[in-house]
Parts: sequence; C-alpha cells; structure tokens
Amino acid sequence: EARVGELEATQFSTTTKLKGQATFVIGANSFGGSGCLANDISRSSGATSFNYDLQLNLETSFTGKDLLLTVLRGGDFQESAFGGSPTGLSTLETAFQEPSGINSIGVDKLFYQFPVMDSFTFTLGGIVGQEDMLAIWPSAYPTDPILDVLTLNGAPAAYNKNKGAGAGVSWTTESGFSLSANYVAANGSDSNPQRGGVATANSGSSGTVQLAYEAENWNLAAIYSGVQDASSIIGGFGTAFNEASMRPKAWMNAWGIGGSWQPFESGWVPSVSAGYGYNTVDADQDNEITESQSWTVALQWSDAFLKGNNAGMAVGQPIFATNLKGDSTPTDGNYVWEWWYQFQVTDNISVTPALFYLSRPLGQSTPDGDTLNQLGGLVKTSFKF
Repeated sequence: EARVGELEATQFSTTTKLKGQATFVIGANSFGGSGCLANDISRSSGATSFNYDLQLNLETSFTGKDLLLTVLRGGDFQESAFGGSPTGLSTLETAFQEPSGINSIGVDKLFYQFPVMDSFTFTLGGIVGQEDMLAIWPSAYPTDPILDVLTLNGAPAAYNKNKGAGAGVSWTTESGFSLSANYVAANGSDSNPQRGGVATANSGSSGTVQLAYEAENWNLAAIYSGVQDASSIIGGFGTAFNEASMRPKAWMNAWGIGGSWQPFESGWVPSVSAGYGYNTVDADQDNEITESQSWTVALQWSDAFLKGNNAGMAVGQPIFATNLKGDSTPTDGNYVWEWWYQFQVTDNISVTPALFYLSRPLGQSTPDGDTLNQLGGLVKTSFKF
C-alpha cells in the first residue's frame, strides 16, 4: 500500500493521457516544363531536405465523457518545399513550424469538449480547429496522409481547418443523422479591432454548418462555410493564380458535398472517398475571381499485400478559378495526384514512401510561353507513442 501511495503521489495526473507522434520526412522535388521558370524554382527549392514534425497530445477527462485537449507541436518545415514552397499545394499534412521559429514548441490547440444529454456535444476553445467541431468527417482516406490539400474532402474552402478562438455544437441522432455548427476567429485573441477580435471586420473568421448521415460502412455530408478572409484562410489550397487574385479580406461562400464507402472486409476492393466544392465571391468586392471549384477522388486498400500495410492514391483539382469578373472564363486548371504505400513495421512505427505530381500549380499565373509541373518523392517515418 505504501508503494502504491508513493506511485500515485508522483503521477502526472490521474485523468490525463499523453499521446505523441514524431514524423520524419526526407525527400526532394523536381520541377519541369518549358522556359526558364522550372530552372529558377529548382535553384531555390530543388534540394533534398530532411524535416520533422512532433505532436504531443494531452487528453484530460474530468467526468469520463468530456475532453480537455492540449496539443503541443513543433517542427522545421517553413523553408521546405514540403512546407509550401514554391506553392502551398505541395504542403504535407504533417508539415508544421511555429511562428516563433524553427525547433520551437508551442500550443497548437487548446479546447474543451463536453456532452449535453445523449445527443449534443459542445466545444469551446482559445485555439480550436473547424474540423474539431464537426460530428462527421466524410472520408475514409487516408490512413497515412501525404498532401494536406487531398485530405479536405474535395472542398478545401468549405473544410478549411480554420483555427483560432471558437465554439461549436453538434447534434447526433441514433438513426445516424447529425447537424454541426461552429464559428472560429483566427485573430480572436487580439483585442485591437484593426487587427482582430471576435466578430469584427478583421477576425479572420469562418462560420460552418454541416448536415451529415453516417451508416455502418458509408457516410455522406453537405457543408457550407462563410469565410471572412478567403485570401488568408484558404491560401495554399488552390492554384497560385487563385491566391494572388483574391482581394485581401474578401468574403467567400463555400459549399461542399462528399462521402465515403468502405468494404466490410479488406482485400482487392478499396475504400472510396470523393468530394466536390463550389465557391463564390461577390464581384462587388472588387475581386477578380467570382467563382471557383474543386474535387477529389481517393482510393485506399487495407492489408495491401501484407496484413497491416496500407496503400492509397488520390487525384483531384484543388481550388481553381472558373469565372472572373465580367463573366470571362480563366484557364486555371491544375491536377494533383499522389500515390503511397505504408509499411507497418511495428504497432507504433510505420514507413511510407510516396510520390505526388502537380500538373500546373501556378494555374493561370504561369508566365506566357512557360509551363511548370512538380514531381515530389519522399519517405515518411512515423513513431506513435
């Protein structure tokens, strides 16, 4: 009893669990096309790089049903092609670096989630992501994410992962239907209304409503997001032309529909995830782009070749302009592909080689007479503890 008492006295917390993940990424990019553009970009972003991302999740429960989540995170991806250079489309889902600098650890998320009755879940936090407050994430892809833009259900503007001060509620029924609503202010911690605040003209806010249905092996969801500062919040989720042509603080209406299906048993039949997004910006806002679209189709095979290993591929078009002010049609198309195979070395260690290809990442901003494409290859090693 004395030994047990001594052990309990030195515990970090009787209600807190620590879950961590360390990710190593080594890889390089090759830029091709006509003209001098590819050579210029290769000189600034063509070297092999070795980067890391570290996440420490502290999960605390006071009643057994609630959750106080604290996420500490650090990394060194800012100067890497896998962190958004020369375009955000090559940003990996694991790419991270604190604004305070390389190798800095900071609070990435901090929010509290609790149930009310059996069907409502409320979330409130000083740093919470839009995705943390949705009852359903309508995708079965991927087990091991590669490009961030291909994890957003084909609608990166609607599923924008806006992060900051926020609150939300979700309602789930026993029949499988759910309704979620949330608000996030990216600049909500700043009390100066010229820079931020909650519900001001400079909040960097998004409001989201999602209606969804989930069955045993499939789901379907429709979503709407009103995005206050589209140029900032969805930056990197589309072609360079889309981002450069977006007026600062432009208001965007973003719709999306998506879903997934999974076989009951693993084998040669993959899970299928697909989504589509449609976005509008009022032409009266003096914005060059008035309409844009996006889509993704993704396949994943469980227990591919060996039990415990997974394979996947996805193809789609991140946000690309489809209509300009004055009803002119741009030539902003760009396709993104990725292929990966995850070796599950142990229960806690996986190694994932991957390839991705961007056919025209600058979109209509590609200089006249030039073409540009990007091929990336990497090996990602994840340690979970």
